[in-house]
Order: sequence, then C-alpha cells, then structure tokens
Amino acid sequence: MAKIAVIGSINMDLVVETDISPKKGETVLGSNFFASPGGKGANQAVAAARLGGEVTMFGSIGKDQNGEILLANLLEENIDTTYINILDNIPTGVAVIEICEKDNRIVVVPGANKYTNEEYLTKVAESLVSFDVILMQLEVPLESIVFMTKYLSPYDKIIILNPAPAIAIPEEVLTRITYITPNEHEYLTVLNTSSSIEETLRKFPTKLLITCGEKGVVYCDGNSVITVPSIKVDVVDTTGAGDTFTGAFGVAISEGRPLREAILFANTAAGLSTTKMGAQKGMPTREDVENN
Repeated sequence: MAKIAVIGSINMDLVVETDISPKKGETVLGSNFFASPGGKGANQAVAAARLGGEVTMFGSIGKDQNGEILLANLLEENIDTTYINILDNIPTGVAVIEICEKDNRIVVVPGANKYTNEEYLTKVAESLVSFDVILMQLEVPLESIVFMTKYLSPYDKIIILNPAPAIAIPEEVLTRITYITPNEHEYLTVLNTSSSIEETLRKFPTKLLITCGEKGVVYCDGNSVITVPSIKVDVVDTTGAGDTFTGAFGVAISEGRPLREAILFANTAAGLSTTKMGAQKGMPTREDVENN
C-alpha cells in the first residue's frame, strides 16, 4: 500500500447554520450551532484514511482542549499522529463557518497552524522522503510549501497542492508539484491569470485540475479539455467537499489509477461528502464510493 503524508492545518470548526446571511452591521438569528474537527489538512487526511489510504499527518496544534479533541479524532480515523507538533501557550486553530442555503462562508484563525513552518518541517523533512504521495494546502505558511517542494524535488514524489485559501503560487512551486486542484474561482488568483478556464488548462496539461462543484472537474490531457462529471446527490452541506476530493484523488493516484479514473473516484467521494452536515462527518468510506 502506498504511503500518504498530509502537511497542513488542523482546526476546530465552529459551525453556525442560518437561513439569512447577515449583511454588514446586521444581526440575525441562527438555527443551529456545533463544533466539529476540521482544517483542510486534517480533512484531507481523514478523507484519504476512510478510503483506505495509509496516512500520516504533519501539522501543529495547541496544548489545549481543542487540540486534545482533534488529536483523538485523527487517531480514531487510523491516522498516524507521530509527527504532530504540540505547542504550549499557542491556541489550536479554529474556523468559523456560516452555512446558509446549503453553501458556506469561512473565516480561519490559524493559531498553531502558523507553526507548521520551515523550522518545524526541517525537523521532519527526512521522514517525509519515505512517503509516496504528499498532500498540501495553504492554511499553513506559504514558506512551508516552498521549502517542502524544494526539499522533495530530487526524490520524484507525487505532490498534490490544494491551493486554498487562494493566494498566488510562485512559479518555482508550480514547476515542482505534480497536481494542483483549485476551484473555478481560486484558479484566477492562484495562477495570477485573467484567462478563461480552457486557456489556463491548456497551459498546465495533466497538472491543473479545476473543480467546478456540481458541474464536475475539468482538466487538459495535452490535446483536449475534458470534463469529468459529478454524481447527482441531495446536497446538505458543501463544507469539506473540496478536501474530500483532494484526499480521495491522492488515494486513487497512489494506487496507480489513470488520471481520468482517479478524478472520477474523487468526484464520487466529494459528492457523497455533501450529503451530511459537517466537513468530516459526511466523508465516505471505500465501500460507499465503490457502491455508487
């Protein structure tokens, strides 16, 4: 079995459901509130583990109640937490998520995630060489992504970058990663372009996968722009769908699946993840995906 490393954020999600999204200066009543494990890194790790991946998490939490809960959650999902950085006097990261009309808005307070930095990664870098697939996101410092892609470049690893929250990615990083998975809005910022989706895909054949929600995923195979459709589901909550896609895609690629087949597998997993409330709660098992 291929080994998957996830370098990324570990957050507690504070979720508010409301029928009306408040305007500036306005107060509205919510219909529900709950806290649940999240963070793009942890979400992708959970998604990959549930689908049969052998997953190790690299990231940082505070030595606090949220950190304890999140660490226990990762262990319960059969994720190796050996290398997680536990920090004194630094709070675990949180994400405040507003869910309205089956969509979401998110504000992230990084907390301990800021310490998943070059100093920490230098200490664990040698261990990362033993992994086949490495997943990264941008809820940790960009310097971490630059450092790790440079460090791993001689080792011919499969590196998948989910560029969210969206910021412009340096050219040196783009040349070193194997796949990048922005959504249809993020790609403009991430690639610092105003070009159409099709024009942009043709510049990055087989590397750039643009997720388009219920419309599916588009990529260029070197000749044509191809759309891989999503599955039809009754959507409850889209939080974590992009993370599920990236985690599932990492598993499929680690198994040697062809690109289109890997995207189809990931699309199915992402679609199923939207049928329950919460970023991780709805993430499917291997059996769930194979039965759809």
